[in-house]
Amino acid sequence: MDEEYFYKEKTELAPDAQRDADHVCDNLRMKFIEDWALNKNLDTYKTDAERDWAYIVKREYRFAVVLRSFFDGMFVGNLLQLAVSFNRKRLVFYPLFLTWPVVYYWQIGKRFNQHNRRFFEMLNVGTEFELGAERNRVLEECNRIARRADF
Repeated sequence: MDEEYFYKEKTELAPDAQRDADHVCDNLRMKFIEDWALNKNLDTYKTDAERDWAYIVKREYRFAVVLRSFFDGMFVGNLLQLAVSFNRKRLVFYPLFLTWPVVYYWQIGKRFNQHNRRFFEMLNVGTEFELGAERNRVLEECNRIARRADF
């Protein structure tokens, strides 16, 4: 069998310290994704590979994070609106408008944290590109903080 199939992550850190290190690494990855794919003008990349993968990450972020958070907020707001309307025996809209932004912004952070590794791996275009070299620099920093070879 392949050795990578049975690979187990080894770390020198205690579980609490490892959780804190993973949180710091998640924040580094999310900052990299925001700076190099989400908030950057894609026309500034010199090669098509960088431009294409940054566009794919931006599109996936829109669907997996933003739109799902939007519809989760609408769903919870509609459920609460329905419950309050049945309770009051008249149609009210304020539960929808009060709960939708709260759930939306809460879910955006949660979903971005959930998908940051996938987006980070999508930007692995190779060290010959500026985007790939910066990604590998962030990866080395994450491995140094977590004291393990993560991926």
